[in-house]
Amino acid sequence: MTPEIYLIRHGETEWNRDSRIQGRRDSPLTARGREQARRIGQRLATLGLAGLPVSASPLGRVQATLAIIGEQVVLGPVRLDARLSEVALGCWEGLTANEIRAAYPDLVADAPQHGWGFRSPDGETFDAVATRVTAWLGEQTTPVIALAHGMLGRVLRAVYTGMPADAAMADPLGQDVVWHFQDGAMSVLKAGE
Repeated sequence: MTPEIYLIRHGETEWNRDSRIQGRRDSPLTARGREQARRIGQRLATLGLAGLPVSASPLGRVQATLAIIGEQVVLGPVRLDARLSEVALGCWEGLTANEIRAAYPDLVADAPQHGWGFRSPDGETFDAVATRVTAWLGEQTTPVIALAHGMLGRVLRAVYTGMPADAAMADPLGQDVVWHFQDGAMSVLKAGE
């Protein structure tokens, strides 16, 4: 069984605030996103998770979040891992939902918005992302803090818990919580608790 994983999503970015699809592109953290990261760092300290190793996406918004968390709690060694990068969304990166709806009506007409990402004509598929998440999970031998992204986190949730992909993608992955994965189950540890 995979050891405990504490999954954290990066803080809110300008594109999150503006409902723009980010994928592999970056935008700066907002003031709210910086505050979310600060509270997450404090929460990790109160949970006694100081010193745990960190596996993090190399994308800029995750690195900015990690730096702020590190001001609140002493973290263990940090390893950047591209397998934790956000889902590549190809030509949809930078677009809003309305822009995608207008440009690709046939691709999104029968899909709930939370599942659109895997319909991007030149983006990654769910299976491709699940394969890289499964490989990452298979290498974990000790409890770890994983710092990643919204869509990637939803795929991790599906792979780790066995939750159907549609259900895993439909549930939000908040930017102000710590997701705790243990023994095939998942729970939420809110930053303010």
